Amino acid sequence: MTLLACLTALTLSAILLLPPAWLVHRVLVHQAQAEDRFLLQQNMDRSLELLSRAIQGAGYQSSLKNHPSTVNPITIQKGGSSRGSDAIVLTQNIPDKLGYDCMGNPLTLERTIKQHTHQRFYLEPSRQDSRIQTLMCQSVDRQGQLHQGEILNNVQSLQIDWVQTSALLNQPNISRTPTGLVAITLRVQPHLGPNNPTRVIEQIRYISQRHGVHNP
Repeated sequence: MTLLACLTALTLSAILLLPPAWLVHRVLVHQAQAEDRFLLQQNMDRSLELLSRAIQGAGYQSSLKNHPSTVNPITIQKGGSSRGSDAIVLTQNIPDKLGYDCMGNPLTLERTIKQHTHQRFYLEPSRQDSRIQTLMCQSVDRQGQLHQGEILNNVQSLQIDWVQTSALLNQPNISRTPTGLVAITLRVQPHLGPNNPTRVIEQIRYISQRHGVHNP
């Protein structure tokens, strides 16, 4: 076979094989992006469930008379997180039945501060990528000291507000005073890459406080 024939054969092979190979590559890339987005959404759901459970438990008063009353069970810290995002601090008495904090630890007397449980959700810069942030959970260990753990990565922002219940059917109105309803807006950025134009994923959840002054 002459050199010209070899070159011709190679050129024809490239023309025939490159389009299918490129198509397979694109399918694999889109599949990876879809899986990444699905996993992020699942992790967002889990994180918001932890937040919801903590908010709904805030202000819980134990049936035991020797437990002090909870004051300001929900404290929203506007701009209290990394890059101007918000934070929230939640306190309650130890529940009469077994309960858990945001890190999966049982709520017991040794895990309290002045006989009150403590949970705080906030953002801090990611250790792996300075462009994104991590949703953190802070609670109390067995020695009564604060400790924290990571809940969700790739977070872009966290917004927390009191909102008026009557406004939910329309555009929710932010309230400067506690109303018993907390709006959580969580935004995450899927894996960043040159071929990943996926937009930011946003979830909004409205959570009603079950206990305390506003919802006894």
